[in-house]
Amino acid sequence: MKKAIIVSLLISVLAGGVFAQLTLSGEMYAGIQLEKNFVDDDDAIVSAEHRKEGAPMFNLTATGERENYGAKLDVTFQTTNPFSLNGIFAWADFLDNSLRLVLGKISDSVWISSLDADHEYQFDQVTGFRLEYKPTFLPDFMEGLCLGFAFSAEDYDAEKFFKKFVFGASYVNPMLNAVFSYDNGNNGRLLLGINYTDIPDLTSAGIQMRILNIASWDSISYYGTLAFNEKIGYRVIRPLTVSLLMEQEFYAEESKEDPKLSFTVEGAYKILPELTGSLSVGIMTADNFDSVLFTLGPCIEYTLKGPALLYAQYELGVAKYKEDSYHRFGFGIDIKTF
Repeated sequence: MKKAIIVSLLISVLAGGVFAQLTLSGEMYAGIQLEKNFVDDDDAIVSAEHRKEGAPMFNLTATGERENYGAKLDVTFQTTNPFSLNGIFAWADFLDNSLRLVLGKISDSVWISSLDADHEYQFDQVTGFRLEYKPTFLPDFMEGLCLGFAFSAEDYDAEKFFKKFVFGASYVNPMLNAVFSYDNGNNGRLLLGINYTDIPDLTSAGIQMRILNIASWDSISYYGTLAFNEKIGYRVIRPLTVSLLMEQEFYAEESKEDPKLSFTVEGAYKILPELTGSLSVGIMTADNFDSVLFTLGPCIEYTLKGPALLYAQYELGVAKYKEDSYHRFGFGIDIKTF
């Protein structure tokens, strides 16, 4: 793996030296969170915690591109992990930009479902190479199709090398976006997602399916998981959007785990051009409804000049067993794409 990183670094440096312009961009997330358990007599626990990203973090990307080649460096600085090299890679385009070869520690992802908001399942983020092909001979309505595969080169042993490869396909057009990807490493994983957007005022209408640990579905060490995410969002009136998110997880019989289900309804109302209020109501169950968690979360967001916003939110969690119930309050800042 170290050799692959060194090689990709050299490629990026050499390629970057001939770029006409280097582009820097980044994101920053920071926040404070106070949490109090219902049955805990101690004071609330105060922590530096962002609502989505966890510990405060700063992500920096440097990109150089010229004609049909380019390179990118992607790093993250976080209070819990001072330095993380997410990606350092170079790419070159061929055949009138219909074929792209990417080499290095790849952090960008092509075959990812639009419903995977946290980008947790990015199979094609490998240390090795990825080949992407956008067919040019297909009808116009198929424009937006991208096919390809990726190999991991972290291990140079030939027998192990071919045990980690990814096949993927994505399709994006004004009406919908869809993705299929299969990773034969990590005991086999499959991702399938589709999101339809060709209805006026429809913000989302999609489903995502994940299958994990396919090759060892009923093994003692790794159990298979089948998971679904469904989301539908609709703009009721111009300032008001309502959405429903549902998640289900099912496990291999040998795991002895019961399905986990969750349902969340959220409404967001734009009070002013810069001010948005939202409310989410959710219920999560496990163990055949023996464990139930009800959540209620109002939130206020204020957009500053530029790509930044301030937020303040409260979350109440009421569980079937009182010791699992909690209050949580947080506020912070999001700065994106500066």
